Amino acid sequence: MLRLSEASKSFGKVYEIKPEAYLWQDGLVKYYLDDCAGAALSLAKNAERYEGRFGEPASEERIWRDAVELRLGSSNAKRKGKRGGKAKGATAARAPAEGGEGGEEAEKESIGRERRKVLRLARQLFSHSLRDNPAGTALARAQLEAACGDAFPSSLASSLPRSPERSESRPPATPLRPDYKMRRLHSLFYLGLHYDALGMAYEAKRLMKAALRAGADGVGGNNDRDVTYLLPVIHVTVRDWYDDDEFEEGGADASSASRAGGDGSLSGKEDGIDDPISSSSDQTERRLRDSIGGMRVVDLRGDLRRRGLKVSGSKRELQDRLVEHLREREGGA
Repeated sequence: MLRLSEASKSFGKVYEIKPEAYLWQDGLVKYYLDDCAGAALSLAKNAERYEGRFGEPASEERIWRDAVELRLGSSNAKRKGKRGGKAKGATAARAPAEGGEGGEEAEKESIGRERRKVLRLARQLFSHSLRDNPAGTALARAQLEAACGDAFPSSLASSLPRSPERSESRPPATPLRPDYKMRRLHSLFYLGLHYDALGMAYEAKRLMKAALRAGADGVGGNNDRDVTYLLPVIHVTVRDWYDDDEFEEGGADASSASRAGGDGSLSGKEDGIDDPISSSSDQTERRLRDSIGGMRVVDLRGDLRRRGLKVSGSKRELQDRLVEHLREREGGA
């Protein structure tokens, strides 16, 4: 049984002794205790402390802080009857961008400095969602889904936005590769956290269970000391999602393929294993087209206009133009 209240009190005692202590887990505990204001403030402060001390982006803290704001917005939207929406006026404490500058450009620079590929994509996913950038959100989501490989829950095929004209022409699934860097687990988890923050429990539950399965064999040795390996367990426990629903099978044994590592380095190949993000270009494009399939023509034209691209043509032509542009900018969007 998780003792979150006791953990929160313990963190509070540490802060009483050392107010500037770096305890990013405090924000996670507050998130799961539904203390959104406290979580955002704690995560923002810890992000600032980490970046000030180590000179590296505090991506985990910033992702979770963004999750708090999305959660606040979705809660307000739900009261207005909008599933997965973002309410206007939802606010949460923010951490200043690295270097003390604020604004979108500074945030992009901070995200670009993140060397861990999955964390960079997750930051893009949450950041674009908060900024109401559907195309950027679609690209980040598509790349994370591609990184999941066949571990991505098949039951979500009917619930996520889809492009009907392409649904019948999907190539056969490819076997799961060994997940030595735990990129598959982290991709599943942050996708699940994103849907959780949006109040979309069906999607979040299946992604978290897939992450739980992917990491089942990854906790051992020194891994059990790293809270990030236990996040799917914590999330499923707090949400009480241990029920009669079966865990979905992937194209291969995702658990036994998920051993060791976890630093998520940028190298395209490591120990002879292909990087699932870099080696799944076709899959990324398919998922990207699926993700933007639900965008209205007016939204497609608006996004193309902001990017300085032509806005004439049919909906399919607009989608093709946007996909081509996003793929050209892949990795830096």
